[in-house]
Amino acid sequence: MAIIKKFSLFVESKEENDHLLYYAFDWDDNILNMPTVIHMEKLVDDVWVAEDVSTSKFAEIRESDEWRILENNPDKAFSEFRDNGPRGVYAFREDVKKAIKEGSYGPCWDDFVECIRNGSLFAIITARGHESEGIRLGLEWIIDNVLSDEDINEMYNNLRKFEYLFNLDVDSDRILKGEPSKNELVKKYIDNCDLVGVSAPSREGSASNPEKAKEVALLDFKKKINNFAGKLGLKAKVGFSDDDLKNVKHVEDLIDNLHHEEFPNIVHYVVKGTKDPDDITKKIKTVESSHQSPGMASSVLPHTNFANMTNRLHPKSDKNSKDDYHREFVRKSEYLAKKSKDILSKKKDK
Repeated sequence: MAIIKKFSLFVESKEENDHLLYYAFDWDDNILNMPTVIHMEKLVDDVWVAEDVSTSKFAEIRESDEWRILENNPDKAFSEFRDNGPRGVYAFREDVKKAIKEGSYGPCWDDFVECIRNGSLFAIITARGHESEGIRLGLEWIIDNVLSDEDINEMYNNLRKFEYLFNLDVDSDRILKGEPSKNELVKKYIDNCDLVGVSAPSREGSASNPEKAKEVALLDFKKKINNFAGKLGLKAKVGFSDDDLKNVKHVEDLIDNLHHEEFPNIVHYVVKGTKDPDDITKKIKTVESSHQSPGMASSVLPHTNFANMTNRLHPKSDKNSKDDYHREFVRKSEYLAKKSKDILSKKKDK
């Protein structure tokens, strides 16, 4: 339960209207414009001619009668997108490194960095065929080599504050030392994110027709965060972004047809279409929030006078000479002491 509270919680505070905030990202041409190619064939004068295409090009031509995957064989066509090629499990990481070196950032790169800075739970849902281990290697490389010192420090401070608030059993250092991805607290954070290549052998998905496979992965993520939010007695917001317009339309239709009873704790959806970085589309659906589950209010921090995120992270009092964690401990102790005194006083009067 502590891990659920710690790593599912990125609170968007609006005084008494706190929500959990989650992200789901497509990868290619959304977070990074990857150099990985798909082996295709184009019909030229009634002859199929081999031609490699980028992922963005593939999104445009994959249903054209003038194009087909190499020899109609997915294993050959998408060999660069899996872990069983000559580069093995490092294939994804190597293409991430090349994309970063070339400055090939996608339209949602900043959203992705902000997500990590905040220590927010997220899902990577890509049509690629990498297993989660291969995707994780690329993610860890970004954390260790690309994020600024300020990004890393903010991420780690957020993780430590969550650890303190929810008593996560991790012996973390006050200051992050060494490679961030090797830190136990950071490792547990990544453990709780979903890293999904929908055409990976373990999932038996199809990279040539990923809509259904992505739908399944997204629904799994929604079930997970709906469950987390329910256990905390809070409501959740979730955003999804993809550059493939067909995938975007599929997710939009999926959200339109969801019954609120399936995910009662998710009250806000945002779907971004990033095909044109200069004209990003956004569809927002808000669902009426039901009342909080009975009996949950007393167990949820946002319903106390010290639970507002700003106050938690930057408390204002005459105790500012002490560190954040000690201040919070003192403030909560004083709050509980006051509540206990009030209760005992009322009992005595009665």
